Amino acid sequence: MPKDIKNIKLVIFDVNETMFSLANINYLFKNFGLPPNTSDLWFANVLKEGFACSSHGSFCSFIDIGANELKKLFLKFELKYKKTHFNMLLNELSNLNIHHDVAESIKILHKYGLKIVTLTNGSKSNTLKLIKKNNMSKYINRCFSIDEIKLWKPNKKIYLHVCNKMSFSSSDAMMIAAHAWDVSGAKNAGLKTAYITRYEKILGSIYPKPDIVAQDCLSVINRIKFN
Repeated sequence: MPKDIKNIKLVIFDVNETMFSLANINYLFKNFGLPPNTSDLWFANVLKEGFACSSHGSFCSFIDIGANELKKLFLKFELKYKKTHFNMLLNELSNLNIHHDVAESIKILHKYGLKIVTLTNGSKSNTLKLIKKNNMSKYINRCFSIDEIKLWKPNKKIYLHVCNKMSFSSSDAMMIAAHAWDVSGAKNAGLKTAYITRYEKILGSIYPKPDIVAQDCLSVINRIKFN
């Protein structure tokens, strides 16, 4: 029988695909004339380039990499690229919808007095727009971005930075994410971890096992023992 997770005081949510669905981006890419599911390729490529930059000691923002990767996709599929395409993508990224189970989970965590923050490889300003758009502002204590310390997740320093800024030890915090690499990075920093399988479907065998593996966020919250 899985054990309940105790002594959690801070919950850190990843943003893209964990809190907010990127499904609408795929519709936008189809309107651009790009093949089906190209949005997943774009998102994966942005992450890949961000990780690569961090690995050799440089930093590029999500927005800068995102623009380059979108242009490369248009070239790959021999379509004409305009700057307005990326402006449309940025607009769509600020209008994502929150997963229903995540919204309900955040309300439960807030009810029990836990601190709730977000941590994204994207921009803080965009996260704030999404939180406001989805009526979550009163439940979220703070939003963090990798832009603050110029390192991409899953570098463990970014998770420790969040814990330090919130005045909690890593052992008092839990990272919730729909990306195995993100959960692995948090675990490496000493946090409790919860992996939601909705996006990637299965936890890769190359990663250490998280404290919780569940199909949705409410199933994660049901495993937390509130004091």
